[in-house]
Amino acid sequence: MKKKASIGFTVIIALIIVCCGAAVLSVASGSKYNAKSEYQKIEDRYISESGVDLSVGLFLNYLENKDLVLAYTKNEDGGYGVIDDYSPYLLEEIRTSEDVDVVPIPIIENESKDYLAGVGFLDYINNGTIEFGINTYGDKESFKLSRMCTEYDFLLSVSDDGTEKKSKLKPVFITVKTKYRGGEVMANVKISNLYAVRVPFDETEEDIASIHAYIDTSNAIIEYENYQNYRGNS
Repeated sequence: MKKKASIGFTVIIALIIVCCGAAVLSVASGSKYNAKSEYQKIEDRYISESGVDLSVGLFLNYLENKDLVLAYTKNEDGGYGVIDDYSPYLLEEIRTSEDVDVVPIPIIENESKDYLAGVGFLDYINNGTIEFGINTYGDKESFKLSRMCTEYDFLLSVSDDGTEKKSKLKPVFITVKTKYRGGEVMANVKISNLYAVRVPFDETEEDIASIHAYIDTSNAIIEYENYQNYRGNS
C-alpha cells in the first residue's frame, strides 16, 4: 500500500512567513507612531498562532505515514476478524504513555519548534514553547484502532472481495499550547473524517495472522472548538 505524503504542513510553513510579514507591514504602514516593540508583539502573536496550525498539519502528516499492523483470526463461520487484544493504538505514544487525560506527542512538539526556529524564530528552540497533546479523557484503550472504527466490515469479513476496506474513525480531540514573549495561545481542536484503511484479509489456517493498515487523512476536517490568547505583562 502506498501512503500519500501530506503537503499541507509544507504550505503552512510558507504561510507562516507570508502572514507574519503581512501582519507586521500592515501595522507599520497604518501608523507611523507605533513603537517597534508593538510591532514585535504583533509578530510574536501571529507566529505563535501559526505554530498551532503548523503542529496540527504535522500531526496529520505523522498519522498518515504510520504503518499499522492488524492481527486477525479465522472465525467459526469461515470469515475473519480483527483481534481486539492485539489491536494497535492510533499512535504508539498513546499506548505507552503514563499520562491519563492528555497524552503529549513529543515528536510533534519538537518538529514544530524546529520548523519555526529554522525559519528564523529562535525563541522556539526553548523547551515548553509548544505543547501538543491528545485528549484521552482517562480512557486510552478507546484509542485502539479496533475501537475507533465505526464501520463493521473493516473489522469483520465473511467473504473478502479482494479490495481494500476502510472505516471512518471516531473524532480525535487535541490541545495545543504555544508560548510567545508576552502571552500564550491555547487551542482545543477536533479532527474528524479520518479513515482507517486495510488490505484484504489473506486466507490462513493459522491461529493468528496479520495485515497492514494505515490512516487516511486526505479528507480530514479540522475544527477549532476553543481558541484563547492570553496576554502577559512582558
